[in-house]
Amino acid sequence: MKTLQKLIFITLGMVFWSQLTFGQEEQTFTMQGEYRLNPLYSHGFRIPMYGDRTDEGYVSQRTRIIMNYEKKGDLSTEFILQDLRAWGTYRNNGQAGNLSIFRAWVEKELVDGLSVKFGRQGFIYGDQYILGGLNWGGNMAHDAALLKYEKNGYKVHAAFAYNTTGFDLEQQNYPLANHKNMQFLWASKKTDRLNANFVFMNRGLEKPNDELDIRYNHTTGLNIGYKINDQLSVKGIGYYQFGKDTVGLGKDISAYLYSAQVKFSPNKKLSFTLGTDVVSGTSTANASDPNYNKKNNFDILFGLRHGYYGYLDYFYTKLWPVTGVEDYYFKAKIQTSPKSSMDVHWHAFFSNAQVSSSDLSTTFDDYYGSELDLRWHYKQSNNMKVTLGYSHMWVTDTYLSYYNADSSDGSSTVYAVIVVKPTFLNMSF
Repeated sequence: MKTLQKLIFITLGMVFWSQLTFGQEEQTFTMQGEYRLNPLYSHGFRIPMYGDRTDEGYVSQRTRIIMNYEKKGDLSTEFILQDLRAWGTYRNNGQAGNLSIFRAWVEKELVDGLSVKFGRQGFIYGDQYILGGLNWGGNMAHDAALLKYEKNGYKVHAAFAYNTTGFDLEQQNYPLANHKNMQFLWASKKTDRLNANFVFMNRGLEKPNDELDIRYNHTTGLNIGYKINDQLSVKGIGYYQFGKDTVGLGKDISAYLYSAQVKFSPNKKLSFTLGTDVVSGTSTANASDPNYNKKNNFDILFGLRHGYYGYLDYFYTKLWPVTGVEDYYFKAKIQTSPKSSMDVHWHAFFSNAQVSSSDLSTTFDDYYGSELDLRWHYKQSNNMKVTLGYSHMWVTDTYLSYYNADSSDGSSTVYAVIVVKPTFLNMSF
């Protein structure tokens, strides 16, 4: 608490000094808190109930101090301190938690429409299939520089990242499960009806087994949405991945992800979405064949895990299915009152490539199972909102084969998310 008090006093002093020094400039400063509570009961959350697995629950809490400063047409910055824990993780006798810096970036406008942003930041683009915020876990951040051009309805961003484990003066092995270097180019054009995005990403990762040589893979694609009228819109998304497998045996990558969606909103209180997300995979037989020199399973990189593929998180959290996934879904959003709404999602999951047993003696059909997701949202005020959720999946032997299991005692979870965001300071000067 003393540390927080010092931080607030220092911040107030800085604001007061800036008022004296730059009193004629248009500037804003805000300091907010965020308290995010997430109690969850698991009867097969992320991993199905098989064998002697048991039910369990936890309460996670994410606490943030968020500070934003902006001097219009010149400079902006964000600084976020974060503590993320499950209740009971630390002893009650004052042991320090896991306080960390979640965001620490500054953006400087060079000329009208052109700026540079550097520091620890988030990369959230398009529908977040490959570049997302991962708000459920709350830990996705990048140490990088970003060059931004935004003018006349066009946006072009170029990112550059280079990672080391410390202040190395000679080349050292980079042991973290992350890229050694990364660059991407993102371009966007938006009109009243059209929203089109293009991305090309290049990632370099060191070879396994402490080798210093770097392998590169590349991901490129389009995200195009079109509003036909006030009730109907369509969206098409496609990405292709190629290069070298950066974490395995150096196989040639040829993989894809695509999504097709139709959204119908008959009125302001009701909307329906029908769509499919397809993530390519490699058959179990080919993946286990040392002579098969291709990797066909798509890496979703920094894309959302919890936001897509069902809220039970059966894909791309604990399990990354080598055979890929095809998700056919129907989603409904219902405005139940001025302050509340209801989401109803139905998913049917299939494998994209042939699934076999580990010894290849048995092949399975391509149906993983179906999932029902129910969520109710309530916005109590501008600084508090609540979500209650229930998810259930009817898993099949195909999915259970990944765990060498042949039966499951159901798969479900019940959870709540409570977010309170007080504003401590909101100043213009």
